[in-house]
Amino acid sequence: MASYSIASYGTLTISQPLSLGTNIEFLNDSGNHGVVILTRAAFDVTSAASGGTYTSSLGLGGSILNFLPGVYPGIFGDQATIQAFDSLFNAMDVASTASTDNADFDGHETYAAQSGDAIFITNGTAHWSANAPFTLTANEAQIIEDVAIGLFGTAAETATLELQFAMRTNPNSNHPFIDGVFSAYTPVNETNTNPCFAAGTRILTTRGEIPVEELAVGDLLIMPDGEEQPIIWIGVRRVENMRAFRRPEAVRPIIIQAGALADNVPARDLALSPDHALFFGGVFVPAKALVNWNNIYQDQRRDSVTYYHLELPRHGVIFAESAPTESYLDTGGRGAFDNDDSPIIDHPARMQHRRDTEAFAPFCYAGPQLDAIRARIAARQVGIRLASG
Repeated sequence: MASYSIASYGTLTISQPLSLGTNIEFLNDSGNHGVVILTRAAFDVTSAASGGTYTSSLGLGGSILNFLPGVYPGIFGDQATIQAFDSLFNAMDVASTASTDNADFDGHETYAAQSGDAIFITNGTAHWSANAPFTLTANEAQIIEDVAIGLFGTAAETATLELQFAMRTNPNSNHPFIDGVFSAYTPVNETNTNPCFAAGTRILTTRGEIPVEELAVGDLLIMPDGEEQPIIWIGVRRVENMRAFRRPEAVRPIIIQAGALADNVPARDLALSPDHALFFGGVFVPAKALVNWNNIYQDQRRDSVTYYHLELPRHGVIFAESAPTESYLDTGGRGAFDNDDSPIIDHPARMQHRRDTEAFAPFCYAGPQLDAIRARIAARQVGIRLASG
């Protein structure tokens, strides 16, 4: 649960460590731009002996949630600025080569602030941009990777982040401060709703196509290869008064128009929660990533919806209105449903990490494969839908 939130174009400064479990959430409620500024005092840095060597870790208290890239090139996304980055780096460097590494990195970040070179953290691995005239030592790379995980949790291990450096006036000397500025190329730790079917959606079973609200535990669903799997749990969640939500777009259903994906697929308009994924040629794509405001759009007129989840013995592909979609994957969030009284037991970053690593197929959030899928859907556009109204 986020205890601090940052509205679009808002700025939040953190100057002391957060209480354990306290998170910072970017709302992105009117565009993808917000800034959190973290002073050196915002972090706890601890070191411990492990296998005869000292290691360090960075503590913020919680994680930065819903950290998003810009909506299109030229528009900056969310930013997390660490003031006097060299001070944090030096505090975390407990290797035997610390003095050499500190001097080496201090020179590199000063040059980078002047030249525009940056560090990229891709799938958890840190490296300088291709045009930089230097490289990171193993120890330097480990520190940068630990900083990213300290900010964003395990979601930093599957995202693409950029760490730029910027000079800031030091009123006490002629040597400017060097700040580290994180931005994202892919969504990081994005807060998700559970993937669900809206009431009325027909699901393919051995009894035929049955509305999801009429299904029961034990009903057999048919997989693409003809295998039959029984429903072992059905989650139900009623969402009302969505206009009053801080981020109504996070819960309003995505409508996939009949025939948008292929001939008679879906067979009727299909309503899914924004994070419910469809299956395309070996990958899952969240419905919200397919919105084109033509034959796939978000229903902004609806103010209430009942969602249903269908869990099978293992995560897989099932048919909803003839469209291949995912079943429920339990990542620790059953407590979000009205018919389950267990708590939401896991951190959002770990829940997202489990979703990405334990699913039946990989998720596709961006890149050429998603672009190709969207292009095929665009070619099938059959009607114009307004973005609001």
